[in-house]
Amino acid sequence: MYEIIEFLQKSDDYYYIDYIPYETSDVRFLELENYFEKTYLPIYAEKVSCIALKLIYFYPCEIFMTESSIPADVKCELFFDINIRDSSPDKLAYVIKNVISRDFSSIQILFSNPQFLMSIDGGFTVSFYQLTTEVLQVLQRLVTQEGLFLKHRNSNGENVLI
Repeated sequence: MYEIIEFLQKSDDYYYIDYIPYETSDVRFLELENYFEKTYLPIYAEKVSCIALKLIYFYPCEIFMTESSIPADVKCELFFDINIRDSSPDKLAYVIKNVISRDFSSIQILFSNPQFLMSIDGGFTVSFYQLTTEVLQVLQRLVTQEGLFLKHRNSNGENVLI
């Protein structure tokens, strides 16, 4: 299973969820980014957990939380490196939000039919690999519904708003 995840993550062509609709290299943007990390990250985590849960309950999948050397200070039993798909929606949402907010692990959601990957890391890092046209359309609607932006990073390294 991890071999498939690693293979998919090697792709230079992937989609990701962002909180702004544009790209900038302006150094002044760092001030806004720092502000967002302090104040907006919990809201972003809530929105991403809603998107993830809707995908999890629409497409068959397996969910794995990778073990980390960083101690996890969360209030629920954590199961690393085993399929946690049968956990309740509230437990899945809790774990997703904590991984984003506390950056202590990652969650790999490997969908099987169709096969694609949702990779949730700490902070504002949520990526999708090997999306079909159908999944892309569903994902675009879910991301828009949450007031976020779906972007495509192509193999040339260009970021494009979808």
